[in-house]
Parts: sequence; structure tokens; C-alpha cells
Amino acid sequence: MAKNQQQEGPEGQKPDLNEIQPGVKVEDTDHDLGDSDLSKPRVSKVIRNKQGQVEDIVVNKGVIFKKQVEVPAGRVEKVEPDGKKGEVVIETVAEDEQELAKRGLDKLPDEQKGDLISEAQRAMPTAEGLAAQEAENEQEEDQQNQQFQSAEEQQKKPEKRKNLLSRLIHDIGPGFLAGMSGNDATAVTSYAIDGATVGYGHLWLMVLTTPMYQAVEYTCSKIGRVTKMGLDEILAAHYSRWVAVLASLVLIIANVGLIAGNLVAIGSGFELITGISWVWFVIPAAVGLWYITVFSNFNLVEKIFIVMSAAFIAYIVTALFSGADWKMVLIRSFVPQINFNFADISAALALLGATLSPYSMYWQARAETEEKRKGPMKQQFREDGIDVASGTLGGNLVSYFIIITTASTLFVHHQSINTAADAANALGPLVGPFAKYLFAIGLIGAGLIAIPVMSASTAYAVAGTFGWPAALSDKPWQAEGFYIVLSVALLISIVLAMLRIDPIKLIFYANVLTGILAPIMVIYLIFIGNSRKIMGKYRISWLTNFFLGLTALVLIAGSVIFFYGLATGQGGQ
Repeated sequence: MAKNQQQEGPEGQKPDLNEIQPGVKVEDTDHDLGDSDLSKPRVSKVIRNKQGQVEDIVVNKGVIFKKQVEVPAGRVEKVEPDGKKGEVVIETVAEDEQELAKRGLDKLPDEQKGDLISEAQRAMPTAEGLAAQEAENEQEEDQQNQQFQSAEEQQKKPEKRKNLLSRLIHDIGPGFLAGMSGNDATAVTSYAIDGATVGYGHLWLMVLTTPMYQAVEYTCSKIGRVTKMGLDEILAAHYSRWVAVLASLVLIIANVGLIAGNLVAIGSGFELITGISWVWFVIPAAVGLWYITVFSNFNLVEKIFIVMSAAFIAYIVTALFSGADWKMVLIRSFVPQINFNFADISAALALLGATLSPYSMYWQARAETEEKRKGPMKQQFREDGIDVASGTLGGNLVSYFIIITTASTLFVHHQSINTAADAANALGPLVGPFAKYLFAIGLIGAGLIAIPVMSASTAYAVAGTFGWPAALSDKPWQAEGFYIVLSVALLISIVLAMLRIDPIKLIFYANVLTGILAPIMVIYLIFIGNSRKIMGKYRISWLTNFFLGLTALVLIAGSVIFFYGLATGQGGQ
């Protein structure tokens, strides 16, 4: 509730603090306690002084991720007594955010105590009070003038041009992570199998999907920045809650399967390097990623995974030593080679699905609401575009070189593979032992980056659908529903991985669900991005619309042919 609506009571009376009872719900004016969450903040204890007057109230929040806050009586703005169904409204301000971010018991400062003298001076116009107030007003006016002059001088100065590298480093964030997470271990498997199966035949698709991927992710980024909402929230608010629920359900099932596949792939990568069974690496990797994602702040999470993305360089280095026919690579990159047999269409659809993944759409829109960018909207959109381009170009470049590597070696020598780990093993005799280890390092890095993004996108979808707060910048106790969903999704994935269910089947069925959801989500992006009601004057451009439309058509056509092949028994599943 807004602060101006939380008055002391009728006719300016102060709230009756004696009406506060343990178990009563608590709401705060700045919503720092997460009062719309799965678990509600409640009064757990009322502290009284020797005279029996209420001095403080202790507020508990969270069932699994617990937090306790001691609130001075002076912060209570409103009391609505109704037993345990009642409500207490307390005042919170922006300065409380740092205090509430700490673990354990916090005690909020009493905002009124420090200002008693100044309030009395303002109420009683003594000479000293008037002089102090006048000096304070002059000081504020001087500060405002200095800020205004500084801003004018900044505008008059010619803008210093930053070199491309420093500009890129400054702007990269969730868009870069979204692009790189698209190369998760299951996607690496798809790219490796594609190269081993059809050679250089689908390199042109990687070139084509780059502007398509850019259009999709930039639209998600723009939607998140303009609306300050995730795709899940927008679908629930502007279309139908059932639409949001259905999309969330498909995404959750697909993501759980993909996370399990990535955990197995991480373990397999370590097994290739150490010789120790992959099973021993699954739980440590999952627990480590869970801890970083849940207990680190959003900016630190970004930095950690951006640094980890350096592992993808391994794929580029491997390709350079693979003995590729670079003339043929160039031809196949720009001259389409289209075959309408089921195997080729399946490989192409798997490649498209691995690149244009719905979980990266959910992540991009929501993560952009948490990314702080300065300046006018036009400047923020420009930074968004650079961020997304760094991810789409970097991610597709890695995919491109994975296909080149396996096409130049496994396809040429007629070797078939089922997983990226198989590809790494097969590269050893053909390229040298270093290739095996480089490919394994890339596989580990792919999984480590993708799992947090998949887990977070799953939690975003559920939390947004049910109206819970959802942000990696929030503490676990502030957005408990979000973090519980994230944790449960990861836990189920660990169980699936440890049950040793065939990871290829997991990936296959997850990609089938992804193939259903991806074109639907792209169509929704077109409607949302062009909606004057949702986007106002910041609707997407005709060029972005063109590539979104092309993306939807390609995905739908591929899905129809793919499912027709399955229905007629061509899949051989």
C-alpha cells in the first residue's frame, strides 16, 4: 500500500499497539519484506518495556529461507485487529534495503528518534530553529545548482569515444549470458551430432539463425525494460492466466529434463579429464551452482558466469586444429543445402531448437528488469542491443565452430556419436589428445553456465504466473517462492541424473516440448512487442518484426515436418 494511504487512524489517532498479537500478518510500505510472496511476514513476538508499553515487534518471514526483523514501535503506521487474520503495516524506506540484506536478526532503526530536535525546531519557529532551517535550505539549493551546472557542462563537453572492447565489457550482462547459455551441454550435443551427421550442410542455418536469435532476444530485452515485467507476468496479466500456466508447465518439464542432461554432461566432461566416474561430480556441481545462484547477489552471479564463458574458447581452438576444408566451410555457410528427408529435417530442427530456446527468452525478459542501465530509454535500448548482440554473435560463433570440428573429423571418417562426450572421445585419435580435453572443458563450462539460467527461468515462470516476487537480486527470504521453485527444479534434475535415465531420451523429449513452445512464444513476442497498450511508444521496429515472423515460420514448418515424420514412423524411435 502507498504510504499516504497508511495513516495513523481516524482523526489522526495513533494506532493502538496493544492490539498487535503474535501471528498477525505484516505489510511494509516499501515491500522489502516480500509481503506478496508464497510465505507472508508475520509478527512472532511483541516486546514491551517495564511500563507495559509496546517497544518493538519481531517479524518472522520465510519457512525454509528464514529471516527475523525487530521493528521499533515508531515504525508501525496502522493496526487492523482481527485475531490472527489482522494486519500490521510498518514503514520501510529505501535505506532499509542494506540492513535487511544481512543474515540473521536485524533491528531497524527508529526513524523518529534522530529527528526529534529538528522536528521540534520546525514546529516552534525559534531564532535558532529558523536559522538552522534557512541554512539547510540554502545548502540544498547550492547542491541542486551544482548538480545542474555539472550536468550542463557534461552536455557541452564532446562525448569521449570508447573503444569497442571497453564499450562491450561495460554493456554486457543478461543478454550475453542468455546467448552463451543457449550453448548448454544438450545444445553442444545437438551441434556435435549435426556436424557428425550432415557435415557442413547446416552451417548456413547457423548464419541465418543469428539475426533471428538477435531479434528474439532483443525483443525480450526491450519488453522487460519497458514493462519491468517478465513474460510470465505479461501473459497472465494481458492474455490469460491459463496461457501463462500452460506455457510455464511445458517450460518446467522441458527445463528439468535439460538440467538433468546438463548435469550428466558436466560429470562426463570431468570423467574424460580425470578418469573418475561422472556420477561423483553431479551432486557437487549441482550444490555449488545452487549456492552461487541462491546466496550470491545478481551482479556477482553475472560476473562469475561471464568469466566462466571463457571455457567456450576451447571449441574455437579445437576447430582450428581439426583440418577443416575452409573453402567448403565458406560455401556451405552462405549457400543453403536443403534435404527434405526426416533425418536432415530432425537435425535442422534440433539445431534451431537448441539455438532459439524458450528458457533463454524467459530469462532475458526477466533478467533485464534487474539490470540497471543509466541514461534515457534510447541509450538504454542501445546498451541492450550491444548486450544481446554480444550473446547471440558469441553463442552462434561457438556453435558454428562445434559443427566445423565434428564435420571435419567425425563426418569425414564416418563416425557416429550420441553425445558430446562421445565426440570428445572420438576426437582424440583424429586430432590429438589435447582436442579431447579442450572439448571436455567446453562441455563442463556449457553446463555450468546453462544450469543457473535454466533453473532461474523455471522459477521466473512459476513465480510470475502466481504473482510472487521473483528476482535474483532479492534475498532468498524476500522471494521465497521463487527460490523454492528454483531449488526444487534443481533437486528433481539431480534425482533424474542419478537414476541414470538415458540422457539422450531426456534431451530428445525435452527438445520435443521445446519445439512446441518455441514458435508459440515467438508469436506471443510479436503480439506483445507491437501492443500499444503494453509497449506504449516503444514498440518493436519493422526489421525486428520481419525476423520474428521468419523465426516463427521456420520453427512451425520444422515442427510440422518433424512431428509428421514421427507419426508416420520415420523417426525410428
